[in-house]
Amino acid sequence: MKAFFFLLLNAFLFAEGLVAQAQTNPPMIWHNPALAEKAVVEGRLWQTGLNQFYDRLPAKATGLVRTEVMNLAHNSAGTYIRFHTSAKKISIRYQVSGGLQFPHMPATGVSGVDLYAQEISGNWQWVRGRYQFGDTIRYDFPSIDSTVRVREYRLYLPLYNTVRWMEIGVPENQPLQWAAPETAAPIILYGTSILQGACASRAGLAWTNILGRNLSTPLVNLGFSGNGRMEKELIDLIAEHPAKLVVLDCMPNLSDLDLYPKEELLKRYRYAVETIRKTNPNLPLILTEHCCGLPGTNMDLGQRAGFATASITVAEIYQALVKEGFKNLHLLTATAIGFDKESTVDGVHPNDIGMLKYARAYEQLIKKILWR
Repeated sequence: MKAFFFLLLNAFLFAEGLVAQAQTNPPMIWHNPALAEKAVVEGRLWQTGLNQFYDRLPAKATGLVRTEVMNLAHNSAGTYIRFHTSAKKISIRYQVSGGLQFPHMPATGVSGVDLYAQEISGNWQWVRGRYQFGDTIRYDFPSIDSTVRVREYRLYLPLYNTVRWMEIGVPENQPLQWAAPETAAPIILYGTSILQGACASRAGLAWTNILGRNLSTPLVNLGFSGNGRMEKELIDLIAEHPAKLVVLDCMPNLSDLDLYPKEELLKRYRYAVETIRKTNPNLPLILTEHCCGLPGTNMDLGQRAGFATASITVAEIYQALVKEGFKNLHLLTATAIGFDKESTVDGVHPNDIGMLKYARAYEQLIKKILWR
């Protein structure tokens, strides 16, 4: 009889423990951005007419832009999801369709997400997460500081991979609401792998994402690794949309003057300025030098000389366009970007130090242009 009593007591205590655990750790409710009733993926120009939900270019671009560009447009670089929740535990699970990492860029940068919280004061804080990379990638943020008064969360999506599906989970007793879409005209940036985000250690440290937080304005990342070539088809797509400012940062992919003579580059830049300004003749545009042609960046003289020539070329193009009468054009110089021996992974692509330098240089110039 005693044995039966103790068995019954243990069963009762075990059941009570399960109830207490369930109350302490309620089940997660998973929210799929693709099923939201509003546009929740921000940092891109198109919200409908897409081949895949997380694409950066519309389906109509298929056949217009080169296949290499369209493939890279499946990568979610520069896009993000904003949401509100009082939950102190957040989880993200998703799958991607490409390789998880590169030799010169970790999985957290190529395929990882990155979570930031904006306080009521406007200050940004980074939210550290635990991550597991596999067929399904998972990020868990299990102990978010409850003393921080959070206005909204911003989840940056992978820089160099294609999201197949994604879900954001919060405990069932803590609601999640998608933020109202941003409506202000964005800053549109067109460029290369550096603009796409190579080689940030995590998505929030890509220079465009740093810049977006610092300027508190929407940014659109049209960076295409190895394929930022000032092409007419991309310029025409950009020109369809109102913008606050447009950045043309393509010289890292145009530094071979045998393939891209100065006369051809001048034609491409002139076409870009004229086309983008058809509906807004005074729209500010920034042309950017190659970031890596400065003395002291590295000792590979051949590489450095080519990059320096690229900077000279775009500076001469800028001067030629100004002489032709184009107003409100601006040049971001390599000197202003300020790369040094610690700034890159491989002599070209910024590490996190380089990303901060890049973002700071753009921030200073854009503030002078827009808020002088």
